[in-house]
Amino acid sequence: MKQLILTLVLGVASALPTMANVSMPSFFSDGMVLQQQSNAKVWGWAKPNTQVSASFAGKKSTATTDKSGKWTITFDALKATTQGEELSITVGDETKVIKDVVVGEVWIASGQSNMEWSIQRLGGETADVQAKDDLLRVYVSRNVTSDQPVKDFPGKWLSTKPANTPKFTAVGYYYAKALREKLNVPVGIIECAWGGKRIEPFISDASMKQAKDLQYLVEAKANAIKRYSPEAAQKRQDQVIAKWKQRLAAWEKTKKGRQPRKPQMPPAPAFSSRLHSTIYNGMIAPIAGYSAKGAIWYQGESNANDKSAHDYSELLKLLIRDWQKQWDSKLSFYYVQLANFGQTERLGWVPVQDEMRQLLDDPEMEDTHIGMAVINDIGNLTNIHPSNKIDVGQRLARWALHQDYGFRDIIVSGPLYASSEVSGTTMTIHFNHAKGLKTRDGKAPGAFELLDSQGKWLPAEAKIKGDTVVLHNDQIKKPTQARYAWNILAEGANLVNGEDLPTSCFTTK
Repeated sequence: MKQLILTLVLGVASALPTMANVSMPSFFSDGMVLQQQSNAKVWGWAKPNTQVSASFAGKKSTATTDKSGKWTITFDALKATTQGEELSITVGDETKVIKDVVVGEVWIASGQSNMEWSIQRLGGETADVQAKDDLLRVYVSRNVTSDQPVKDFPGKWLSTKPANTPKFTAVGYYYAKALREKLNVPVGIIECAWGGKRIEPFISDASMKQAKDLQYLVEAKANAIKRYSPEAAQKRQDQVIAKWKQRLAAWEKTKKGRQPRKPQMPPAPAFSSRLHSTIYNGMIAPIAGYSAKGAIWYQGESNANDKSAHDYSELLKLLIRDWQKQWDSKLSFYYVQLANFGQTERLGWVPVQDEMRQLLDDPEMEDTHIGMAVINDIGNLTNIHPSNKIDVGQRLARWALHQDYGFRDIIVSGPLYASSEVSGTTMTIHFNHAKGLKTRDGKAPGAFELLDSQGKWLPAEAKIKGDTVVLHNDQIKKPTQARYAWNILAEGANLVNGEDLPTSCFTTK
């Protein structure tokens, strides 16, 4: 399990890996991957008004530190490499050498536990724990929160080999593997995911405060900080520790069951990983600007239980725009729609799924490559962490390969709702990505419903007609609205396209 670090904003000298005259964040280190065909930036700190020079892949560049001591050097239009080279940074008479640097494609992998889920946690279901590929590399990180943006993000670049691969994000790895197979260039994944976390902590404070419809979330954090008393918190912790000592003493007598674990002091609200901007400050802000093609995202489970479920598309759009602003780049952004999970209905689960789908049609996102991997066919109703991470990574990669890398023959998704029309007693549903429309099991399409005049949803008889589905219910003379897979179990949801990719849940407008 990754170590939790709650950190204050540290001075450059104490917060960053240093040599005598220069310091750099941890991700500028041996084994790193730089983005090809872009403005690949390298930065750090030294004494103010000091000249810094760098050389890599036959290119040289210089910069002068500003008043705060920061310097930034950009390598333009680097070409992909297959052999590691040295990146040299020189300040005065001292040179820092970063070894085994390759150039290829860089992607950020973020979200909560289903993105953080490592290959070793998949058990014996994958042979990839023994995989070897020196050109598929992952920045394996730790979890950090802060009340202010920090400069470093602890972690280490690791290449794919049996000693390292088990630690990798499974979804990130299979995404990178799919890109490697098509592109034949190095792929680097920067993992910055944290299990059990909401989306808000990954968004900067400035962006959250500018979102008028989300001020209830900003106010919740402000109120929590205002109410917080270190003295009262310590008193509660002392009481918790006292009870733990009692349980421990009882356990010591019998040694039966698990030894009670010593409770940790909960963080102050300003550092809480449940509240907005704290994970951004500790894990996203430090890497902002590290040249990358885009990001993949698997999150939403923790937002599916309250009001934020119905604001999820707005929150996700805010995060995408926030990261693009921080990177000063039109980062591509591909995300995973929640798998179906649970034996009883959760009020926010399907709304979050549909909020994700709706973002694909948001006209404000037309200038960005976005995409959604639908996985309602490979979930596990009794386990919130489905074991099939291979298809998840590959379905995300379909979007990138098609939109970012020019593989236009690759189908990006299963059927996605496009429009509907009513004719007499029937409603016809039109889809995007519906070539070869069929059902997975050869039966009639299931999980379709129509709304009757009393506001009650009734099962619909569904028939495939070309690339459309025609819906009918004898009790409804004139249908006005339809929906598909609109429950947490997704019972009967069997509609797929010719690639056997599943249809997303939807409700007509």
